[in-house]
Amino acid sequence: MPAPSYRTIYILCHARSRTGGPEALHQLGRALRDLGHDARMVYAESDAVPTCLKGVVRFPEIADPMPAAYEHYDVPRTFEVLDEPGNAMVIGELHLDILQYLSEISPYIWWLSIDNGLRAVRAFGGFGAVRLARVKHLCQSYYAMSYLLEKNILGFPVFDYTTPQHVTAAAGWDGSRVDRILYPARGKWFTEWLQWWAPDLAWQEIVGFSPSEVRNLFLTSKLYVDFGSHPGKDRMPREAAILGCCIVTGQRGSAGNSFDIPILAGYKFRDSRLQIPRIVRAIRQIMSDYQNRIGDFEIYRAIIAGERLEFNAQVERVFGRNGG
Repeated sequence: MPAPSYRTIYILCHARSRTGGPEALHQLGRALRDLGHDARMVYAESDAVPTCLKGVVRFPEIADPMPAAYEHYDVPRTFEVLDEPGNAMVIGELHLDILQYLSEISPYIWWLSIDNGLRAVRAFGGFGAVRLARVKHLCQSYYAMSYLLEKNILGFPVFDYTTPQHVTAAAGWDGSRVDRILYPARGKWFTEWLQWWAPDLAWQEIVGFSPSEVRNLFLTSKLYVDFGSHPGKDRMPREAAILGCCIVTGQRGSAGNSFDIPILAGYKFRDSRLQIPRIVRAIRQIMSDYQNRIGDFEIYRAIIAGERLEFNAQVERVFGRNGG
């Protein structure tokens, strides 16, 4: 089935936000423009209420809405959306309410973190209403695809990629690593139980660091542990892996399948207190035998290194190449 042809593709993005979702939306904008499309970012606050007049959906203007870190994607912005049949608009699952303002344009929902969007789904009327809506669905993870499929909703894969800076940094690093275990704020309730069982190990929560400092932590540490909810194909495990950390995760969300985090099952555990002795034993084995254990993540790192090419191919399959 040929991809549709659009005059303009608008991408709605939360203003001034520097997280995985907004970066993925900017990556989409860059990929679309590289395919010859007129793609434009539309920045809005989370509670934005646009005005609609004569086929124009206008969002309130915001000063400096784009973080400087996204300037290199070089995607133009606008606050006006022409609600016309020849145009398209991509929104994240948190902005389902915007669909009520669109009548002619072709809307796409990109499910970036499906668990975080459940409240918006309920406010929209549930998945039954989502299924009946005049919209196409894109998925950032296999987890989202399978979740939607259970609701009889077909989603097309558009998986974002780990920023090239991390891949480049990994290729150029040959330094030593310290016996340090990194973990995010999410899932902290369980990670603190692990620390209580292994107080002799060096644990470092990733909080309050700049992006470059986080990169250096990954480059100089041996292990990244993540028992968060994994509502999408999270960036941090991928960044840790490509920068040379071994990975241990829970089994919630996207960590529960072998596609979004394709690591050996022996490195994934239920976040149950009964599992703590097994988890701590696995962690100690990794820390004492890092040079051998890091080889278990070679396939994962290779997949991460090829994410951008796959992402571009997926975007082209959905939207086509403008003029060719």
